[in-house]
Amino acid sequence: MFLELCRVGPDEPILDVGAGSGGALERFNTTNPIVALDLNPLASEWLAAPNVKVQIGDGTKLQFRDGEFGAVFSSSVIEHVPKELWPDFAAEIRRVGKRYFVQTPNRYFPIEPHYQFPFFQFLPRRAQRALNNRFSLGWQQKGEWEEINLLTARDLRQLFPEAEIHRERVFGLTKSLMAVRR
Repeated sequence: MFLELCRVGPDEPILDVGAGSGGALERFNTTNPIVALDLNPLASEWLAAPNVKVQIGDGTKLQFRDGEFGAVFSSSVIEHVPKELWPDFAAEIRRVGKRYFVQTPNRYFPIEPHYQFPFFQFLPRRAQRALNNRFSLGWQQKGEWEEINLLTARDLRQLFPEAEIHRERVFGLTKSLMAVRR
């Protein structure tokens, strides 16, 4: 969907913000020059590919020129950014990319994707922490609390005003949202 919506040419540079181990772009691209940026990049065979350059960096303070990348890709990252830094994260992506694709889980999907617990995102933080202290939930091990702030389509529209908002649906429900500037 990223390559199609952003019409990425075969030699256009791509910035992957929050690349982790690089798995999100791994199956899509092996030719474009890619900068895989993360606070803590994870070692992987894909990140060692000749077309990939790994950089440690913060998505709220990108060290790149305006419009330096043909496309910026960020998948399931913004919900890990502290809420007060969302505007900085969005502004930096909009600044360095001619086009962008920012994907995030939908706040209103009934299953919270990180803790994989129904309606977990609507519980008070205190209740979320208490559950996590007692149980391993989804991807989160017992006692390994991480504050996740899921976004709505409205949040994405405010952060990326010129973007189209696309929806990934499962059983008629919006599972995830994508802000796309073509």
